[in-house]
Amino acid sequence: MSATNNPTSQASDEIDLGKLFGILVDNRWNILIITAIFAVIGIAYAMLATPIYKADALIQIEEKSGGASALLNSDMADMFGGGKSSSTTETEIIKSRMVLGKTVDKLNLTTVVTPDYMPVIGAGLARLQGESIVAHISRFIVPDYVELKSFTLTVDNAKQGTYTLTDSEGKEVLKGKVGELAEQGDYRLFVTDLNAHNGDSFTVSKISRFDAIQNLQRDLEVSERGKQTGILQLSLTGPNKVEITAILNDISQNYFLQNVERNSAEAENSLAFLKQHLPDIKSQLTTAEDKLNRYRQANESVDLNLEAKAALDTMVGVEAQLNELTFKESDISQKFTKEHPAYISLLDKRKTLLSEKARLTKRVEKL
Repeated sequence: MSATNNPTSQASDEIDLGKLFGILVDNRWNILIITAIFAVIGIAYAMLATPIYKADALIQIEEKSGGASALLNSDMADMFGGGKSSSTTETEIIKSRMVLGKTVDKLNLTTVVTPDYMPVIGAGLARLQGESIVAHISRFIVPDYVELKSFTLTVDNAKQGTYTLTDSEGKEVLKGKVGELAEQGDYRLFVTDLNAHNGDSFTVSKISRFDAIQNLQRDLEVSERGKQTGILQLSLTGPNKVEITAILNDISQNYFLQNVERNSAEAENSLAFLKQHLPDIKSQLTTAEDKLNRYRQANESVDLNLEAKAALDTMVGVEAQLNELTFKESDISQKFTKEHPAYISLLDKRKTLLSEKARLTKRVEKL
């Protein structure tokens, strides 16, 4: 029995473009309505969604050199922090609790204030209408025995700046006024600014210092700008551009201050080391010079006439000036880079003295 082609089967495999176009035409209104609905939703979201801002800051990691290490050999340079700082090390220092903790304390980041708007669209509508409400709290102390540290601050009289703070159960905790410290039992609240209408409310939450630091560590991004440039870029994002700018500026300042303190501690350690060992070194040098002079006099290898003595005295003066420049460089390196005119002038003077020292050395050898 032979197989035969079925015309009906072949026709069913073909795509009828005219039929598909007809289906689109028949459902054109449904398509337009659905497209318009999603377009409206997209536009509404773009207008009502809370904008997220980003703040950036740049920090230059300068080459650190211990002042005393310049007087010693390179093997001992690490004792005084000589050499360049690692970008990875400085990144970890910036994100450390030592630096971020100071920012949390200064800006009171353990207190989180959130305006109470209508769900979903309330914040967007208020922003479009220019009626955003704001409250700034510089100090908020909650007793340790309180477990749920979430409260509601309600504006009683916007003109007078009075408010009421209630707990999560609606029980009144305290009443206060903007610009004055409100106290009730173990509660302390200081509201520095309140821009709202009568009846507006805010959710005030108190988090631990550890959690505030962790939140800041998570949100803060630190990366090196380019490869081995020694420039770190700090970035912070958030809905409040004034707040993230203040946080980033304070972090940068705290890092700079702790860096200065660390360099000062290294300089003090270097100075203490030198004060401890210089007397012994000076004594050894004097003994060695006496032995050398006795040897020369015994063997009549050099006639220490006035000219030779004058050359030696001059060399000692040059050495003293070089040592003084070394200590000055230790101080200047903490304040300026090597491109600064003061630093360049110091290096030029050192170069001149080294040249004079070499000339005197040859002269003494000849004598």
